[in-house]
Amino acid sequence: MGEIRLVSGKLRGRKLLAPEGDNTRPLLTRLRKSLVDILRPRLQGAKVLDLFGGSGAITFELLSGGAKKAVVVELDADAADLIKINADKLGVSIRVIPGDALKVAPRLDKASERFDVIIVAPPYNMELQEAAMDILSGTELLADGGIIVVQRDKRERFWEPRGNFDLYETRSYGRTVFDFYEWGEGS
Repeated sequence: MGEIRLVSGKLRGRKLLAPEGDNTRPLLTRLRKSLVDILRPRLQGAKVLDLFGGSGAITFELLSGGAKKAVVVELDADAADLIKINADKLGVSIRVIPGDALKVAPRLDKASERFDVIIVAPPYNMELQEAAMDILSGTELLADGGIIVVQRDKRERFWEPRGNFDLYETRSYGRTVFDFYEWGEGS
């Protein structure tokens, strides 16, 4: 079992248990810190949805940075269990939903769930970013004033905004790219 150290906010320095193996790839420390710094103005009291939770490191950093609660969807049962264990250990509010993010997102929409920050950081090179954004564009999961963050490898194409989403900004860090989408005029 590996460990991940949180790098900012009220949980700074605390450790998370991380799954072993190749099923998850925790985001590098400096990239998690950069993402929290970018999102900090939107985090106070925010509700977060992480569609491809993996180790949960991104969500824990966002909660440490001021988000109030989170829902994490994770397909790998062992990784989902570790997220629950870490949440209990750190005393933060995370509801973990084991399952396929592409199937869970429409169910959350039907339940009228709304989120201020939605994280889409699936495994690379599987076109899951595009599939997830296609699904999200047909939902009302994003709250007014909310933002969607899509993490991808620089060799993967970005999702061309559809529906009512606009590409707000793109930031590159080596091979990792973050695309930020907001509710807008749409195309």
